[in-house]
Amino acid sequence: MADALSRRNVGEHPQNLEVQRHVYGKAIDLRYGTNPSQTAALYAENTFLETLKELKTGKGGPSQTNVEDIAYAALIVGYFHEPTVVIMKHENPSGLATQYSPEPLSDTYKKARDADFRAAFGGAVFINQPVDMETAEAVRELFTEILVAPDYEQGVVGKFKGSIRIFAYDERKLKTIPRYSDDQFNPELKTLPDGSIVRSDPLLSPIRSAEDMVQYVVSDRPPTEKELRDLLTGYRIRLRSNSVRMLKDGYTTGLGTGQQDRIMCIDVAAYKNRKLHQLARRAGVKRVADYRIAGSVLVSDGFFPFTDSIELAHELGITAVLAPHGGQRFEEVLAKANEFGIAFVDFPDYTRFFDHH
Repeated sequence: MADALSRRNVGEHPQNLEVQRHVYGKAIDLRYGTNPSQTAALYAENTFLETLKELKTGKGGPSQTNVEDIAYAALIVGYFHEPTVVIMKHENPSGLATQYSPEPLSDTYKKARDADFRAAFGGAVFINQPVDMETAEAVRELFTEILVAPDYEQGVVGKFKGSIRIFAYDERKLKTIPRYSDDQFNPELKTLPDGSIVRSDPLLSPIRSAEDMVQYVVSDRPPTEKELRDLLTGYRIRLRSNSVRMLKDGYTTGLGTGQQDRIMCIDVAAYKNRKLHQLARRAGVKRVADYRIAGSVLVSDGFFPFTDSIELAHELGITAVLAPHGGQRFEEVLAKANEFGIAFVDFPDYTRFFDHH
């Protein structure tokens, strides 16, 4: 196994790994680790998390999962200049909404919340705009563990009672989190259960705009401007792989996360979508947007080796797809997309964006 591993990336990583080359100061003792039986603390050296200001605490401070939710939310939201809201649960978004046209920030929050109102219960809400009173009232409608924003309108923080933890972040620091291929970065280190350490580069994107994706359109029908924008928004959502994102008009309509096979991601997203429609009807919940999958785009982090994913996407009413290239049957997959009139953006295989955090 060692010989097989050594054949790749020779010389790209140091022969010896100096893990303790930097001294990291303890930023905060965490309430617990992943589970209450595990102790944990956050160590940082001039990082985004280190600069958070805690404006309201509860239950003795954040847990490891709380700070990980904040870190991944910051990574996602930092891609967007427009007002954007993401709600995190267990390091994955349950819903995201970004503004394609001006609207009250409270509506953008509700679009992210209502995308999966059941999962949003007890979630971490991250907003890239100052929170006004109307948005605060909307957040208070559902139990929330964490609220993070750059600033808060006077009187907003005092409106919140109970165990919610409220943080303010430095907008300049948000932009320093590496996201693009030409950004400076520190390597990621992952300790495995046996004590081994994997050193790797972070997942960085060469795609900055919808225009960057046009060169990868391979279908007979090119995506519309709106479809391209939704595809870009979906591409920026980091989910544990295998995963898919379904979106329309800047908000998620379905998310399928962490499955061992790629088509099950679509099945899971579609099932949850149907279930949430049923729950909303039974409970009389009025959702703020149209969450029907029909008319959505689909972004997959796994390639389509067979036509089954495209066929299922067509059954659901998906109009455009983005996926990394791969598979010996790709021409069959593309032919099926063309048969259905589905626009297809085929990213080169070297731009794959699996994320197994």
